[in-house]
Amino acid sequence: MPEKKPNKTQLLTLALGASGLVMIVLLVLLLTGGTSKNTGATTKETGATAKTQSSSSSTKKYVEGKDYSIKYSNQGIVDKATIDKARDAIGINDLSFLMKKGSGAYSKYELLYNKDKNLIVSKNYSANNNEPESITRYSVADNKVLDGRPQTTDYENMPVVYTWTNLTK
Repeated sequence: MPEKKPNKTQLLTLALGASGLVMIVLLVLLLTGGTSKNTGATTKETGATAKTQSSSSSTKKYVEGKDYSIKYSNQGIVDKATIDKARDAIGINDLSFLMKKGSGAYSKYELLYNKDKNLIVSKNYSANNNEPESITRYSVADNKVLDGRPQTTDYENMPVVYTWTNLTK
């Protein structure tokens, strides 16, 4: 029996079917994550039962002195309640936010008090950086974060009244 050559329509149908199959496989991989967490090691090889580890910033408990340190040095300068109010307004009172890792994470926050302007200034430092990444001003009189770029006179030579440091490099 002589072999029959496929015509152009049959080749096009075959190509579309193959590309459709590839797209379905890629879609399934994309939706399932495409990876398996199974290392292939058996209990006999590891000597231990497999354990699932999960961590969530909302459930992880951070320990002062181990994960982070806080130092108030405000005595005779400004009261602690004012500092805490400024921390809330600036947004540096949430431990899960403060302890986050990766891009945008800070290793230290300093709050300075400018008595003449009645400002609390937050200087935020990223890891391995001696210069602040950002500076935020809080008006104690107006109870709000101020817009605009801080001037060096807002914080230069002003006392540090609060320091938070991430100890988990």
